[in-house]
Amino acid sequence: MENIKFTKWTLVFAILFIESILLFLLAPHYYNYEFNLFCMIQYLFSSFLFLKAKKKENYFDFDMIFMFSFFFVMFFYPVFMFQSDPLKYFAFKYEFNENVISRSTALSLLGMQSYFFGSISFKEKEKNDSFNVKSYNYITGLAIISALSFILFIASGGYSSLKGAYSGESVQASGLGSYFRAFTPPFLYCALALQFNNLYKLSTDKFYIKKLNKILVIYTLAFIALMLMSGSRANTLQLLLICGALYTMFYRSISFVRFVPLVFIGVIGMFIINILRGGGELSGLADIVMDLIINNRNTYVAVDYVDVYGVTLGKSMLSVLLAPFPFMQTIIFSIFNINAWDASSASLITKISLGGESELGLGTNIIADLYMSFGMIGVIVFMFFLGRFIAKILYFSKKNIYALIAYTVMISYSVYIVRSEFFYSGRDLLWALLIFFCFEIFNNSKKRKLQEE
Repeated sequence: MENIKFTKWTLVFAILFIESILLFLLAPHYYNYEFNLFCMIQYLFSSFLFLKAKKKENYFDFDMIFMFSFFFVMFFYPVFMFQSDPLKYFAFKYEFNENVISRSTALSLLGMQSYFFGSISFKEKEKNDSFNVKSYNYITGLAIISALSFILFIASGGYSSLKGAYSGESVQASGLGSYFRAFTPPFLYCALALQFNNLYKLSTDKFYIKKLNKILVIYTLAFIALMLMSGSRANTLQLLLICGALYTMFYRSISFVRFVPLVFIGVIGMFIINILRGGGELSGLADIVMDLIINNRNTYVAVDYVDVYGVTLGKSMLSVLLAPFPFMQTIIFSIFNINAWDASSASLITKISLGGESELGLGTNIIADLYMSFGMIGVIVFMFFLGRFIAKILYFSKKNIYALIAYTVMISYSVYIVRSEFFYSGRDLLWALLIFFCFEIFNNSKKRKLQEE
């Protein structure tokens, strides 16, 4: 209990949290515009109070980007689109139960109030001036291993397959390609975290560009270029988020007024890449954030599914939970005779929506994933944990290298985690921490041997 912070803000968010539970339990079992509008306004009001309570100096962080994405995934469609143009985007053309929209919006609000409550509950010490004083010489090694993994991904046909997926061509890739691609980001994210740590140790006031690891810089730029050429935006966005968040955290804080236009520039940039890779044109401002909006439907499918069949008790989370452990999915699914399509909320929602297994994926979102597995309690507990976890690793990121690596991985998923499974970032998170731990063990072992000699 001594790690829980009790202030006037704790009380405020406890009240808002209780209110959001009542809103969900008493939500109308039909679409009601006024109710959805109230939930959206409540979300914006709570977000304002959250920022006021946090007294942020830097707005380029996980909280802000997560809140921005959450708004468009959870609240935009029921308030701004359902009445005027409900079938504008392809996902909404597939049938879903419109009577659960109001409850789904209230559920989303409850999830975010839980996140706010968890974050506010973390007890920060008044002074946080100390920082990690150790520098690390693993950056080149980490970058080279990541580069080798990426080269093997290309050689195995994975890159051609990825490029073909966006261009409409069918290219067969080796099964090893997916493993090489999975190994590439954790090494790179770990190297970037260590790079910013070393630069901050060198100077807390000035960012020395000349001190950047040249191999890391060249490889990162090459990686971004190749991924953009393939048509994929995800890794590029993740790297931009990492560099932007760590630079502003260590060196130059960004105010809210400067952060907002920066976000819109980034969103428009990603949209332009989307247009270039797949054609099409802008038919309205909402198209810019279409990739976020279309995931709102998944909450409706999840709520309707639980109403009919009940919760899956974690079965629909198994794929992402087992993802960090190589071959574990195949082993567990085989032993317990589990259909892989039932072990992921994204696959299950696609299966429900399309009437069977399909190559077309409709995805999921963080609230839908939690609700399908554990209902309202799952949304409350896990979102509370996420808010507290982010607050903790952000607070310790300048003091503890493991916290910095964890925050680096999480900030890279600050956009995507809203429209994916709750534990989707788990593999990169665990692998990055394990990779650094292994490098530390190896380095310490070498030092001991040298001392003994």
